[in-house]
Amino acid sequence: MMKFLLVFVLMLTLPLSVLASDYQGSCSISFKGSSTLHDFNGKASCLPFSASNSNGVLDIPDVRVAIAGMDTDNASRDKKMREMFEDKKFPLITGKIGKLSLNDIRAISKSSPDTPQKITFLLEIRDIAKPLTASVKNITETDTGFTADIEFNVSLAEYKLYPPSVLGMIKVSDKVAVTVAFVMKDSKVPLKK
Repeated sequence: MMKFLLVFVLMLTLPLSVLASDYQGSCSISFKGSSTLHDFNGKASCLPFSASNSNGVLDIPDVRVAIAGMDTDNASRDKKMREMFEDKKFPLITGKIGKLSLNDIRAISKSSPDTPQKITFLLEIRDIAKPLTASVKNITETDTGFTADIEFNVSLAEYKLYPPSVLGMIKVSDKVAVTVAFVMKDSKVPLKK
């Protein structure tokens, strides 16, 4: 009986997110590129996903982004961007994160903002998958889940993506800066609408 009470008291002192069996995940994405004419911004979102939590270790499945949903607020540029990705043949971009310890996430949240922490993941664009390193920032944990931002750069050339030039003069730079804002909510707590 004493052992049961001790376990029960311990459970009451832990944040709900440690005890949660699953999270509902979503993310919004912003990206920024530049060209010889001007800079441009874009946005997208990942498809909803679920992540299981077993003993404080999150197993995050593939995070997918539909190329058709990527938007730079310029229909002509968006059409060329989708063609560059060959969206009819390869409609999704996939990030493979895998397993992350909640304790590691908490340690990152307590680290100095001047020393951004890093995670490595696999980014697959078309039929090319490459490991990328991202900075993790702005982690906030509550009893119902957590939020976090990751930032990284994508080299178009490394993925054999060749954006069309306009009149041979206006060219898009190779590096695109990407920020992904993750929201992970305890699956037992309804997402706010």
